[in-house]
Amino acid sequence: MRHRTIASLAATASAAATVITLTATPANAYSELTVVGRESTVTDYCPCRFNDNIDGTLFEKDAGGVGFKVIHGNASRHEVAKVEFHPYGEILHVYDVKNDGDTLYYKVSYEGDGGKWGLYAAPSTSKVMDSRTVNLDIPEGRRVTVTVYDDKAMKKKVYELSGRA
Repeated sequence: MRHRTIASLAATASAAATVITLTATPANAYSELTVVGRESTVTDYCPCRFNDNIDGTLFEKDAGGVGFKVIHGNASRHEVAKVEFHPYGEILHVYDVKNDGDTLYYKVSYEGDGGKWGLYAAPSTSKVMDSRTVNLDIPEGRRVTVTVYDDKAMKKKVYELSGRA
């Protein structure tokens, strides 16, 4: 009887450990994100060029527009991601520059039209740098907000910034 009780307890403990292992939430690769570069510019008098270690940024002239870029780094301040909003053409560029199995997600919303929004991320490939370009087609003069998340479910907010189309 004693051996059966010990065996039953061991089986129960093993089953509990399996359940805990199967239901654990995976950790995000970017536990500590920092902003390692940020530019915001009124594009009335552009073209304006801002250099960075990824691929640089060139804003074209767009009267009344406000463009921006933000570069995020990990705890060691090594670049892992970049987002740019270009008023000319209402273009969003998102980059994942560290092939670590994690990416940032960018919720883009704008005022008017019922508060339309979309969620974008760089494609996940085996390349060192992945990028995606999105034509947002936002009406001129609208305030554009980009909220950066470290998860697709948009529960871990990292940063928020605004511009103008």
